[in-house]
Amino acid sequence: MREDWIECAFEDIIKYSKGKKPKNLTKVKSDGFLPYINIKAFEKNIIEEYSNDLNVNLCKDGDLVMVWDGARAGYSGIAQKGIVGSTLMKIEPTNDKYISKKFIFYFLKSLFKFLNTNTKGVGIPHVEPNNLWKKEFQLPPTPEQRAIVKKMEQLFSALDASIADLKKAQGQLKIYRQAVLKKAFEGTFSWIELDNLIIKIEAGKSFRCKEVPPNIDEIGVLKVSSVTWGEFNETESKTVVDSSKINENYFVRKGDFLLSRANTIDLVGNAVIVKKISKTLMLSDKTLRLVLKSSLDKNFLLYFLRTNDGRNQVMKLSTGNQESMRNISQNSIRKIILPLPSTEEQNQIVKEIESRLSVCDAVEQQIKTSLDKAEALRQSILKKAFAGALLTQVELEACRKEPDYEPASVLLEKIKAEKQNDKKKTEKEKAIIPAKPAVAAPGKISTDIQAGLIAKVIRLHEDNPKHHKLLTHIKCEKLSHLVEYHLQIPLGRQPVKDAAGPDDYKRLKAVEHRAKMAGYFSVQKNKIGYTYVSGKGIGKAITQFEKNLSEEQKQQVDQLLHLFLTFDLEQAEIVATVYAAWNNLLILGKNKPKNQEIVQEARYNWSDRKLGLEEHRFYKAIEWMQKDTVNLVPTGYGTLVDFPKKKK
Repeated sequence: MREDWIECAFEDIIKYSKGKKPKNLTKVKSDGFLPYINIKAFEKNIIEEYSNDLNVNLCKDGDLVMVWDGARAGYSGIAQKGIVGSTLMKIEPTNDKYISKKFIFYFLKSLFKFLNTNTKGVGIPHVEPNNLWKKEFQLPPTPEQRAIVKKMEQLFSALDASIADLKKAQGQLKIYRQAVLKKAFEGTFSWIELDNLIIKIEAGKSFRCKEVPPNIDEIGVLKVSSVTWGEFNETESKTVVDSSKINENYFVRKGDFLLSRANTIDLVGNAVIVKKISKTLMLSDKTLRLVLKSSLDKNFLLYFLRTNDGRNQVMKLSTGNQESMRNISQNSIRKIILPLPSTEEQNQIVKEIESRLSVCDAVEQQIKTSLDKAEALRQSILKKAFAGALLTQVELEACRKEPDYEPASVLLEKIKAEKQNDKKKTEKEKAIIPAKPAVAAPGKISTDIQAGLIAKVIRLHEDNPKHHKLLTHIKCEKLSHLVEYHLQIPLGRQPVKDAAGPDDYKRLKAVEHRAKMAGYFSVQKNKIGYTYVSGKGIGKAITQFEKNLSEEQKQQVDQLLHLFLTFDLEQAEIVATVYAAWNNLLILGKNKPKNQEIVQEARYNWSDRKLGLEEHRFYKAIEWMQKDTVNLVPTGYGTLVDFPKKKK
């Protein structure tokens, strides 16, 4: 390790948080619902579930996630915006000003094999936390981190291009193999059902087994994976538990023609000839032994079943789910039709096929070796990168000239100081006991109360003609929400997440109907949206409303209405939505939600309509609401504003 690097524990420079399964998951994407990010989502970009649950761990585009539980434990990837899955761990640099996120990503990639083969847990494996958090980490200066990432990506880009070429060659070999097989079975042969060439079909049975392969003196049972195109794989077997069930009639012998009765859509009907066997193994219920007449060469049948024609027949004759397991019965196998030349011709065709395919096998082995070397080279690059041996002296000198260069020891001290401050801040926040959320006053509340409030809004705009065009019923509904939730004056509303913000339009319709009947005000349609027109009884509505308020509450209402006098519909909508979202988080127990969490709830977890409003306007609203002259910071009063149970 060079003198400007420093060794530390990996946990010293990162922060991490486990995913959590939302209470409500659905297959259907709806307004305000976020993708549930699991391994399929970050590895293959396949989103299968969505949720609008707020009490979860969120991730952004580009966040680092690791599979924490399951067979792929230790596998890392890049997330997209959504909800961190319950089997994933989100891992972030403590401060990406000092630590490159990509540098961390490649470090995690280099640990996959180590973490995956050193898991803990019985049944479902889990990443052993100490293997990751306590892992020694060589921290380089920030400019060197960037340079290492840049060089790794250049090398990996060239490596990936070579791998793509090799895999393309593999694909071409597959096409050539099929061309060889197709040509071999073309001709003026007579065609016959396989049933006429079979002496018998022997099926295995299901045995109670241990999953481990048998020792030399134990009896085993074949797994379906033992029957694949190519060589018979006797290691794909399990050990019989109950020796009383052993039956010599099921023993696999050299020269047997085996066929996979049940398997995936790609592998059902696979066949293999047992060329050698060193253990005592029995057929399972998913494997069949075909005993053929001497007029049919086993290899001839094997190669025919590998042709497109053979595979297509197996697909048509098999049953089951098209995307998962398929089964082919003994009777269906007997219905397969194949060409039948003389025994001598069969032997000659097999020789011609094997002569050509042996060349393919040799080339394919070379490709496989090259792919293995490519993966070894990738690991070598990663190893050099995190040992400080990837950059040249010239590249290192260029790093030292960067304006943010400083020894890693200085970086580490800054990172530790920030982590300590964050810890103290968190402990302080935890010490604050959040107030229990209050509930809006129970009982029936007269529609005259909200009608009187709206009447005050109408009167204020009529008294200020230059702002009269800003009067809309949506703006009045937003003000009603703030009066009820912020000033804690009950109006009898039950607001939900509506496209235009926190609304109770059912209640508003009742209020508007009452106002029209009583002559307080009426609704008038504008070119865009609706406004209100005062009636003869508007003064009476205001008086009745104010009778229910204290002098302090009257003053608070007036101040709030004047704050919004110059606001248009969208400005009022954004502020009220931000307020409701912020208040939701408080009700759910998030004591001091971050601005990002508030915007996430207000813009992304609300309605698609909100995505049409620029994100910076939501942050600006939070900033405005926190001003001393405004003081529109929620306290967690009221009930949760959630999506309506039934869509309108």
